[in-house]
Amino acid sequence: MRRAAALLAGLLFALACGGGGAGSTSAAGSPKPGGTLTYASESELRTLDPVPSTQLVERTVMYQIYESLVTIDDKLNVRPGLARSWDVPPDGLTYTFHLQTGVKFQDGTDFNAEAVRFEFDRIRRTASSPRNSELASVESVEAKDPATAVYHLKKPDSTLLAQLVDRAGMIVSPAAVQKAGADFGRNPGLAGTGPFEFVEWKQNDHLTIRRNPGYWKKGLPLLDQIVYRPVINDDARAAGLKTGEIDMARTLAGKDIAAAKSDSTLTYRSVAGLNFQGFELNHAAPPFNDKAKAQAVAAALDRDQYIKNVLFGNGVKSHGPIPPSSWAYDPGEKLYDKPDVNRAKSLASGFSFKLKVTNNPVSIQAGTLIKDQLSKAGITVELQVEEFGQILTETEAHDFEAALVGWSGRIDPDGNMYSWFHTGGGNNQGRYSNPQVDKDLEDARTATDQSRRKQLYDDAQRLLVQDAAYVFIYHQPAEQISSTRVHGYVLFPDGMPRLAGVWKS
Repeated sequence: MRRAAALLAGLLFALACGGGGAGSTSAAGSPKPGGTLTYASESELRTLDPVPSTQLVERTVMYQIYESLVTIDDKLNVRPGLARSWDVPPDGLTYTFHLQTGVKFQDGTDFNAEAVRFEFDRIRRTASSPRNSELASVESVEAKDPATAVYHLKKPDSTLLAQLVDRAGMIVSPAAVQKAGADFGRNPGLAGTGPFEFVEWKQNDHLTIRRNPGYWKKGLPLLDQIVYRPVINDDARAAGLKTGEIDMARTLAGKDIAAAKSDSTLTYRSVAGLNFQGFELNHAAPPFNDKAKAQAVAAALDRDQYIKNVLFGNGVKSHGPIPPSSWAYDPGEKLYDKPDVNRAKSLASGFSFKLKVTNNPVSIQAGTLIKDQLSKAGITVELQVEEFGQILTETEAHDFEAALVGWSGRIDPDGNMYSWFHTGGGNNQGRYSNPQVDKDLEDARTATDQSRRKQLYDDAQRLLVQDAAYVFIYHQPAEQISSTRVHGYVLFPDGMPRLAGVWKS
């Protein structure tokens, strides 16, 4: 998403398994086609249109019905997707994508280069789309012939392929967009090329997708359908997994992880994630247009206590946007490692702010803990409890002082930094701005040497952490939380479910 609810919460480290041995494919025998998978999300979606989408749970559905030009493997290597190969000349100013042939959208129309160009132009026409900052380096897309799409760049961009893995690279049927009109986000019809196709969406109850009988990868998918249910209450998700009403959940509360690990009917696995979690500050409005107040909040927070009491240890302390699983991680960044109440008071004290938290018990617990911690530095926090989608709508309108929202993470460090912390970035709802951070992030996009890029990200991170651009708290693992009847699931560090090869016994 643009954001993950911050509480709900080489490149791979720490594989942790519990109660999951019986869930492996080898133990279950040969894949068995058919059946329905019930998937529990922690919040309702707002759209199924990749162009305006900012929410993580939206991506869990989009990855099944749409496909991108390129994809990744579970080691985060970029692999062919709707593009079977690509060429990049030495100057890096064009990316020529050679497309898969014979692929059709679910509505029967052809996938081709014209559809690729159409989707890029649709992004450009949507000024509010976060995809614009993701593709800021691209001047235009040319449909050279039906099987060749050429991205013409304003300047070299070493992050482009990574951007095209996600929603910036998802291609939808022009005919379906035109048919649905303004209702496309709510009822996209048969707009994708993916393994599953949209059936219906009944708000706050369920969203159903079914197997695409014309899917271009033969033999897939295995499931007949997937039913997504928004289950906001953490206890209800845990109980649903236990009773079998839910086959898979995107996340559980930290207090329920130990039980999931020890339950012989459940599979729990985790790998280091790419995300960052904490809360966003609005730097363009009081009180956080005063940088000292933002720094005081960052200094007063006790992250270790938060991880222990709210997450039950199911998280790694965050010192910035780059997680320890990334090649760009800076182990020397420890500015707000321990709470320093005296420093916080010396920066600013005796002020108050409103913190938006999601309407579930864990988020409220987290907000209450933050409120208690900051009170020790003379900072008063007023909690505003709201539905998560409403919080996103308000932050996108810059109508907030602080909000407990996080980021699900991207495979390239640029994806955790540029859109959030570059001036005018597509996810920079807090309107943070630092010219030197902007320059570092721009230079990191054009640099090709990884060591040079890492230095630029180190420099940018140091500045934005000093500025308290965002209050970083923890990095959450990517998890598989499912019934042992679910097989064939490949766990990716980006946390996105890819369900074409999943089956149930």
